Amino acid sequence: MVGSPKTLQDLRRVEGAVRVTCGACKAVKQHDLEELIIDRRFRRLSMEWEAVRHGMQCHACGANDTRVDGVPFGQEDMARRARRSQALLMNLALAVLDDASRRARDEDVCVPATRLALRVLRPYLPDRELLVTFWIAAETGRGKPHEPALQAMRWIVTKLVDAGHPVWAEFR
Repeated sequence: MVGSPKTLQDLRRVEGAVRVTCGACKAVKQHDLEELIIDRRFRRLSMEWEAVRHGMQCHACGANDTRVDGVPFGQEDMARRARRSQALLMNLALAVLDDASRRARDEDVCVPATRLALRVLRPYLPDRELLVTFWIAAETGRGKPHEPALQAMRWIVTKLVDAGHPVWAEFR
């Protein structure tokens, strides 16, 4: 990342964190980026970097005189490894579903590998309805020209991206 980020999602690309330094009491706190994004989304606050810089208060004294910095690779090593392995697992499951959705028109793709990929994706989606929709579309979509399994795959990817999960670019 060259220069300051434009949004908090830009820091996500470099597995960053947000460090807040108070000008009044000199307290320093490093916030976990994912928790900060979830908190700001819940409170309907802007994700723009300038809004974050000017809106963060000191955690110790509550002063507004703070300096906010983005810290690339600011996560602990264990947390970074866990997040990377979760992202890799989720994207590999998406690769299996993508392959199955492209073959569903010509052959039966309701096999254990597809079922396992759907189970892997379950914790990342708010409900299981899209996963069931994919399975039904894969079962009934054989020979249909409009490829319902491919459409269900696109819905799953859209929900994952909307939830803020790191989805590989080839699935978007």
